[in-house]
Amino acid sequence: MQVNELPNYGIDILTISEQSRVPLKKRLQLILPALEMIGKIFQYLGIKGTIHFLTDIKSTIKFAETLDWSNLKARGISEKNLKTIIRKIVVAKVMADTLGMEKAAELRRNLSQRISIPVFSEMFATPETFLEIGKGDFLPPFKKYYIAMAEAMKDKGLEESLVVTNTPDEFQLNVVYCAWAEVARLLGNPAYCYYSTCYGDEVFFPYLSEKCGFDFSRSGTLALGKPYCDMKFCRKQVVSK
Repeated sequence: MQVNELPNYGIDILTISEQSRVPLKKRLQLILPALEMIGKIFQYLGIKGTIHFLTDIKSTIKFAETLDWSNLKARGISEKNLKTIIRKIVVAKVMADTLGMEKAAELRRNLSQRISIPVFSEMFATPETFLEIGKGDFLPPFKKYYIAMAEAMKDKGLEESLVVTNTPDEFQLNVVYCAWAEVARLLGNPAYCYYSTCYGDEVFFPYLSEKCGFDFSRSGTLALGKPYCDMKFCRKQVVSK
C-alpha cells in the first residue's frame, strides 16, 4: 500500500469527522467520558445553574453567528464548517464564563486525555501502518500524509501551515493560521481554543510518536499568544552501549 491509498489521505479533519463511521465500542469510549464531564458540570451548577448554562450556550451561539466573520470567509471556510467551529468554541467560552477558566480547562483537559487518542486514531493511519509503508521508518509516510492533510485544511480555509524542517530525522510543521483560534479570539479569548482543541494534539501526537520511535514537542500555540503552533517530530537517538 502507498501513502496516498490510505483512508482519509488528503482530507481535512472536519470532513473526516463527518464521514467517519465509528464502531459502537469506540463510540462508547467517546460518549461515556463526555457524559461524565456533563455530570460534573451538573454537580457544580445544580439544576437551575445547568439550565442557565445550556441556555447561555444556545444564546451565545445565536449571537456569535451574527458577528462579522468576513476575514475567515475570505480564506474559504464554508458556512457549515464555520458554524461547527463556532459551536465548539462557544461551549468552551460559556464553560469558562460559568465555571472560571481554571475549572473549565481542567474538566476539558481531563476529557481530552480520555478521548483524543481514539478520536485522532480515526483520522490517522495506525503506527503499525506508517511503519509498514515506510519499511520500518515512520517519518517518510507520516510526513506525506500530514502535509496532504495540511493542504486540505488550507483549501477548506481551516488552517494554514508551513513546513520549516524536513530532514530524515526531524520534521516540523508550523500552523500559522487556525480558524479555531481565530474564532476564539473574536469571541474574547484565544485560550478557549487551547484548552478545548489544541490540547488534544498534546495527548495524541506524543502517543503516536512514541509508538514509532519519535519524540513530539511543541513550544507554543497561536491560542496562547505564539505566532504559530509548532508540531515537531524528532527521531529518538539510539544510545550505543
